[in-house]
Amino acid sequence: MKKNWDVVILGGGFAGLTCARRLEKLWGKASAQRILLVSAENFFVFQPFLPEVIGASIEPRHVTNPIRIVLRHCALMRAEVSKIHLDNRRVEFDVTDGPEIEPVDANHLVLALGTSTNLRAVPGMMEHALFLKTLADALALREHIVRRLEEASLEPNPQHRKRLLHFVIVGGGYSGVETAGEILDLLLTARRFYRNLDASDLQVTLIHSGPHLLPELGEDLGCFTQRTLEKRGMVVLVNQRVTSVSSDYIRLKDGMRLDAQNVVCTIGNAPNPVLSDLEAEYEKGKLLTDAWLRVSGYENVWAIGDGAANPDGYGHRCPPTAQFATPLGKQAADNIAATFTHASLRPFRFKMLGQMATIGHHKGVCSILGFRFSGLFAWWLTRTIHLLKLPGLDRKLRVVIDWTFELFFPPDLNYWDLRKTQKLARIHIEPYDVVFHQGERSNGFYIVEDGVLEVTRRDGDGHVLWKDELVQGDHFGEGALLYGLARRVTVTAKTQATLLVFASKEFKFFVDLFKSLRQLLSSTATRGPLEEFLRPSTWSEELLHAPVTDLMDVSPVSISGSATIAEAIQKLTESHQNVLVVVDDDGKLTGLLTETDLFRSAAKQQKFSGILKDNVSQEVISLQSSQLIHEALQVFYMKGVKKAPVLDEQGRPVGTLSYLDLARARIQRVPPTRT
Repeated sequence: MKKNWDVVILGGGFAGLTCARRLEKLWGKASAQRILLVSAENFFVFQPFLPEVIGASIEPRHVTNPIRIVLRHCALMRAEVSKIHLDNRRVEFDVTDGPEIEPVDANHLVLALGTSTNLRAVPGMMEHALFLKTLADALALREHIVRRLEEASLEPNPQHRKRLLHFVIVGGGYSGVETAGEILDLLLTARRFYRNLDASDLQVTLIHSGPHLLPELGEDLGCFTQRTLEKRGMVVLVNQRVTSVSSDYIRLKDGMRLDAQNVVCTIGNAPNPVLSDLEAEYEKGKLLTDAWLRVSGYENVWAIGDGAANPDGYGHRCPPTAQFATPLGKQAADNIAATFTHASLRPFRFKMLGQMATIGHHKGVCSILGFRFSGLFAWWLTRTIHLLKLPGLDRKLRVVIDWTFELFFPPDLNYWDLRKTQKLARIHIEPYDVVFHQGERSNGFYIVEDGVLEVTRRDGDGHVLWKDELVQGDHFGEGALLYGLARRVTVTAKTQATLLVFASKEFKFFVDLFKSLRQLLSSTATRGPLEEFLRPSTWSEELLHAPVTDLMDVSPVSISGSATIAEAIQKLTESHQNVLVVVDDDGKLTGLLTETDLFRSAAKQQKFSGILKDNVSQEVISLQSSQLIHEALQVFYMKGVKKAPVLDEQGRPVGTLSYLDLARARIQRVPPTRT
């Protein structure tokens, strides 16, 4: 493929595709050698129809158009953009998954990459919510709804059944309202084919942060929309904001907890990451352009669509809608073509004609040229206008056929499990959420990514035997998966936390291949409970309640973190130790240096003149001088260490304590058994 192009357009959405089609019309067959369109997908998605894909009103492939068919002459590259150089208009591509692609240069560069989804907008949203940004998202949501219906039909517990069939949509804009309406339609229509489900089992909740739905259409139509949805059984919460999402519930800003296992997020648009760090001017995270749609400060770089702050010619910025993206694409193409003929450029000027939305059950709301109306006619008009805007005669006919079938036949309730094998997942939990209870059998192995969890062990009467904390990097759950053991503890979140989770099948497959990991996990899975490890018959009460300072080695071998590796080797040799305590200039502990660390440094061919602090283990399990022996044993048991430094209140090492020290004291203090 060519490396130099007259025009390179990044993005195959409304703005980018319209720009390419307009240039193709102006330049004809010559476009094949002059224009390159770069898109992450080789098809165009008609976004206004995505909610109808969810509701099974339209087949998923009917809302897409192959870009190679829409564009008859322009070259197309299916690739992910990784970096943009505005000064020389060079584009680099992500080659992590596919063949290597050489960078391309452009005389004119058009940035039409749109926006991305901010998965971190709300804690837990990324881990537990369903999104509606792509065709894959819409199809996954539709499959999720059918799967929930199948699961609920088998659930004997009425409360569990209601939780399975409670869908919460976050966001009361166009996408949120249309999605909520389509989900409600699908649930109510499908219920008659699930005869053991009652209408009271179904619930759809719509949450919006503003005072009324559809703020773009005004208060009257927003309130009409709310009344219409509520009459059909939907719960609408306005002036509410979701503050966190968990696997079983969401929490609102007023503290209310709402049980929800099916959360659909239609909020959280964010600038495209590729466009966020360019040497350009921004306005609210979007690329600022002049009236001719050129990026401020650059002559031949153009930005259009959702990722740009384009003036509308009437003193405002263009909203992120297809109604504006299409004329923006045409105007950018006309101005680019004008530069090649040295004609004058025209500033962009466009006034919104109206806005509209469908709200389910053959009802809609519209505001066109100042006239507002709602009901069946608004629904018909919205569908008609969207149909006329859909590219391709064949796609228009397919959609009309889908709509006709919808009038006479039930929705498609096939459930295709399209999930890919997922070896690793994330879950977000809130304070006091229980990961699992003692005695349960579970199918997950967990690693703490961030946050703090509490581990509690109770006896048969429910009395707490001991507690401990799990922090970043700790793991748990291997015993149930490796040996089918019941959970010995209850794990509860103390703070907001994120856990990495291996499912049972993938975990076993992984550890069977990774033998050293299996050995490590087997040792922790097969050890006895902590109360047996600390039982009085093994350790005397006197020893268990002795302070660690009684048994620790009071002369720890320490070395400064600024010392060299050569000096550390010499000190280890002279002290006949296998561990050095590394301290800073104030004498506070910063790490441990082991013989293994030195061996790794040599294996990497590191110079022995290297600084020590770059080669030490930074995460150190330590004890406090105020702790007792039974607390030290608990640390050794839970963290799987055999030796730990003892620190004073200022964090300075005052000694070291090993399991060997404790075993020696146990032998000395316990009289031999006579037979």
